[in-house]
Amino acid sequence: MASKETTAPKSTTAGYVELSSHTYSLFVEAYAAANKRALDYSKSVWEIASRPYSTAALEAAVQDNFDRISKLVSLTVAEMQNNGQKAAEFAEKFAAQSAKFQESYTASFKGAVDTGLSNLNYVKDTATQQFEDISKRMEEMQKTAVAGVSNN
Repeated sequence: MASKETTAPKSTTAGYVELSSHTYSLFVEAYAAANKRALDYSKSVWEIASRPYSTAALEAAVQDNFDRISKLVSLTVAEMQNNGQKAAEFAEKFAAQSAKFQESYTASFKGAVDTGLSNLNYVKDTATQQFEDISKRMEEMQKTAVAGVSNN
């Protein structure tokens, strides 16, 4: 009995490796980009905080500190918005990658079930054929035995 061919895409080890590699690259790129943003943010904070005071006057120093705080708050808000946007982009990419994995697993499972069913059908058909062959032989042996007894 010939097995049925499935129309589902065939999943291979190479396909899994490629999906895993792409997912790993996705994480590495996101981690590297987050580290770069954190370093750039830290550098900007350091540049603002370490800037020398223009004068020793108390009022000018207070005003300069308010300006620095304002710049730091603006920088932090912008950084948080950027991090949120990058996290959302990563989540979308990761969800798409997860969907690819799910499709691949589903196709693999379907292939395994189809193969299992095909094997069970083959075993059933073979057992049925063997049973029919044994039945025919038993009938022939019975006819031969009855013919031998009636000849005596």
